[in-house]
Amino acid sequence: MIKPNRVKALFAQNKPAFGTWITLCPHPRVVKVMAAAGFDFLILEMEHTDFTIREIGTLAMLARECGITPVVRPPGTSKPHDLTRALDAGAQGLLLPSIDSAAQLETIMKGIKYTPLGHRPMNLKGPHTDYATMPPREMIERLNAETMTVIMVETRASIDALPEILKVPGVDAVMIGPDDLSQDLGVPAEMQSPVLLEAYEEVFAACKAAKMPFGLSSQSPAQAKTWLDKGAMWLPYQNDAAMVLNTARAAVPELLALAGRA
Repeated sequence: MIKPNRVKALFAQNKPAFGTWITLCPHPRVVKVMAAAGFDFLILEMEHTDFTIREIGTLAMLARECGITPVVRPPGTSKPHDLTRALDAGAQGLLLPSIDSAAQLETIMKGIKYTPLGHRPMNLKGPHTDYATMPPREMIERLNAETMTVIMVETRASIDALPEILKVPGVDAVMIGPDDLSQDLGVPAEMQSPVLLEAYEEVFAACKAAKMPFGLSSQSPAQAKTWLDKGAMWLPYQNDAAMVLNTARAAVPELLALAGRA
């Protein structure tokens, strides 16, 4: 059978999903570690890394076997094969950067969904099917249903168009990209700017009106609680590089102090 999508199942139960990003090391053991930690999903980063499609495929296949949902952020959305190759490699979802209009998203959706929803190039023997045996039409329907699409809001234009964007069939969640959004709003990297925080509220309100799951990354459990209190259900937590760096930065000064090297 085709593996179920853990995040979509949680959303169906109105429960939030917690995940993290793989940005540092595309080693399969990292997937096993994150699955053992209890995360619901992994975002496999291709927009800001040098990860190859082969590495992404290995991580995605292992994630499926571990019961943790692999979601790929592709290097962009203008090339359809950047999206469908990640899905064929085993990704159970895509995190689409910089979605600014309903028309843009409609075009993308047609490329990543099988008939009758779209015209995704058809291959029914691969990691994305778990090499399952079932009638083709049943398999197509299952793949369309289980493959999730999370769109990123990263510009003022995206916020303005969001009510129309959310009417496009196939959207499963919305994620705010705070860094790029802050830059577009003229307050680059000012994460506590009232301008940025007000923009967050606009996104939250639009998603609530459309009954669409939404969220953004958190860097601490306290910040995650802030977003949960706002109604967020899609909650990436830090990333692998941040976890390693934060742990080292907390420990090394203490070690140096013990040796009188502070």
